[in-house]
This record gives sequence, C-alpha cells and structure tokens, in this order.
Amino acid sequence: MAARPKTLSALLQQSSIDDHEEILKACNAALKTSKNDLEVLDVRLVALIKLDRYDDALRFMEDHGDELKERGKVGRAYALYKIGQLEDAKDLASGVLDNRGARHVEAQASYRSEDFANAATLYKELSLSRPTLDNEDSDLRINSGATDAQLEWKRQGDLVKKKKLGREDLEAFETAYNAACGSIARGELGQGEVLLKRAKDLCMSLDELSDQEKTAEILPISVQQLYVLTKLGKVEDAEKLASEISIQ
Repeated sequence: MAARPKTLSALLQQSSIDDHEEILKACNAALKTSKNDLEVLDVRLVALIKLDRYDDALRFMEDHGDELKERGKVGRAYALYKIGQLEDAKDLASGVLDNRGARHVEAQASYRSEDFANAATLYKELSLSRPTLDNEDSDLRINSGATDAQLEWKRQGDLVKKKKLGREDLEAFETAYNAACGSIARGELGQGEVLLKRAKDLCMSLDELSDQEKTAEILPISVQQLYVLTKLGKVEDAEKLASEISIQ
C-alpha cells in the first residue's frame, strides 16, 4: 500500500496533456483498493477536468462527499463555467480566497455573463501581482483588452483605465484585435483600421495555426474591417473585402 501514492506521484510528475487517460487509469486502479483515498480522488478529479469531461467531474464530486468538494472548489467552479453555469461558477470561485486560479475562473465567468465591470476589476487585481501560471502575462493582456473593448461598446468607457495604445498591444493578433475594437468603440476609426490590419497580418504569420484555424480567427477581424471601411466611406475597399468574406 505504501508504494501506491509514490507511484501515482511519479506518474503525475511525468504527465503531459497527452497522458491524462493514463492518470485516470492509474487512479481507477488505486481506488479499487482504497476507495476513499482523498489524494487519489483529487487527482482523478483533475484528470477528468483536463480531459474536458466536466459533467463527469461534477458528478464525481457529488458522489464522493463534502471533503472532496471542499478541496476541489476551484476545479468545480471551472467545470461549472465550462458547462455554462456561469452564476454558480462565479459564486463558488468568489468564495475561494487568495487563489489566482479562482480569480481567473471568476473573471472568465464574469466576462461570459457580460458582467464586464467585475471582470475588469478582477483582471486589474491579477495584473498587479506576480504571475504564477504559464503564459499568464499574455493571457491577462488579451483578456483585459477584450474586457476593456466590451466596456467601451457598452458605453462604460469610464471604467477603462488603459486608453493609450502600448507596444504590447501590437505584439499578438489577439491584443491588436482587442485594441482595435476599443478604438472603434470610441470612434477612433483610423486607428482601428490600422490595428485590424496589424491583427490580421500577425494572425496570418503564425506557424502554429492551421489554415482552418487562421480562417476562423480572421473572420471576426474581417467583419470589423468591413464595418470600419464602410464608416470611413471606403466603398471599393469594403466591397472587395465583402467578396473575400463571402468566399470564406
């Protein structure tokens, strides 16, 4: 029995996104001999979430008592967010204090439920402290930019602290697109046009995206470009772009 947790821990240390099925199998085997082992239950819960089996994860928590639910609050909030139970996800995540993962879940659920003011507050708080997650800086810039753009569209621009374009806004297509949407919402159509072109160029240059993925990402950029060109009276450019969009 003493060797089992060590074996499971070793497996977890070597894990990647491709072997959560193996972790799940190891947990299932371990639970046959120790069905109430909280460590294994917790690991199995995480594996279900990593495999996008959110309904299974929620049922698993319900079936295994309050202690697992208490220990797995962040995972439960994330699973609720992923299946669209946004208010429940926000409520649960907001009750988990001093946890960056919980703040991210609460912010994402707030954004999807169009509570952009709360999302902006949470992203600002997260940006003021040291990142602890992989690619967190980049994700925060992208998500904050998207939230600010939505606040501008909702005529809540007074809540947007960052109005001036920064160099970091030009580094990724997502940040350039979000900055463009904010500019367009404020009526800064010329700047929006430049930023949309930058976003499209950056997206097209990404080697890690397939052609199909690039097409999906570029479509909303093109739609915004069409709006801007029309508002600026650039009829020929708008008609040419419209024909390209219809082909896509």
